[in-house]
Amino acid sequence: MLVDFHMHSVYSDGIETPKELLRHALDCNVFMMALTDHDEIDGIKALRTAQQELDPNETIKIINGCEFSADYKDKSIHILGYCFDENNKELNEFITFFKRKREERVDEMIRRCNIEGYHITKEDLIKQFPDTKAYGRPHIGKLLIDGGYAKDVNEVFRGILRKDSPCYVPKVKVEVQHIIDIIHKAGGFAVMAHPKLVSSDEYVLEMLDFDFDGIEVYHSKHNDIDVERYKALAKKHKLFITGGSDYHGIPGKEPDNFGDYLVDGNDVSEFISLL
Repeated sequence: MLVDFHMHSVYSDGIETPKELLRHALDCNVFMMALTDHDEIDGIKALRTAQQELDPNETIKIINGCEFSADYKDKSIHILGYCFDENNKELNEFITFFKRKREERVDEMIRRCNIEGYHITKEDLIKQFPDTKAYGRPHIGKLLIDGGYAKDVNEVFRGILRKDSPCYVPKVKVEVQHIIDIIHKAGGFAVMAHPKLVSSDEYVLEMLDFDFDGIEVYHSKHNDIDVERYKALAKKHKLFITGGSDYHGIPGKEPDNFGDYLVDGNDVSEFISLL
């Protein structure tokens, strides 16, 4: 019983459509999946529409999800929300606000890139990614690679678009507990995403003081030692366990292929029992 509760589509920083993701999931015999685009839920409807065509008998159970961006001590923190009311007023107002700020951020990064001599345009972005609904730093990075300014994504993020670069524009800062409260008010579950990527275990431990419901123990960037460490934390703090690939479909960004990292449903059975 394979599951994947963490993936991204063209509705945020992935490069595949929800329909393509569903097709992959069917090919891999996935039992349950969640689309978790960044600060965006429009792709969920597209995923359900695709299921009517590709999986009319609903052999895959789809749950809604979203990966929200928050800030803690000037560190970017990601919070996975699941099983929320997609029509919740406060949730949708927040997502609309974040969309506007994301568009402003992209426009400003493009402007700064040009000031620094990296000649890219918003028109290039639209032409390169016609199916993408929300542009971000990875899309600008691809333009820079195609323009010959960097050889790959890693070089872009460590160079031109690194966080102390004149081309970089930080995301709008939102407090961790505020995001958790929005998810809870919409009837959903709030999960700490990929704790290994949070900067340090000290930060992880501090964040467990917030009202999380679960922790993403299984993730493509977590090794066996990480998994055991976070399982122990989940048990100690009475949090359920989730997991997912964090698949984007971007060459060079692991996992490279859908299905390279899937989670055994038995390892996240408590979470599944709540769905």
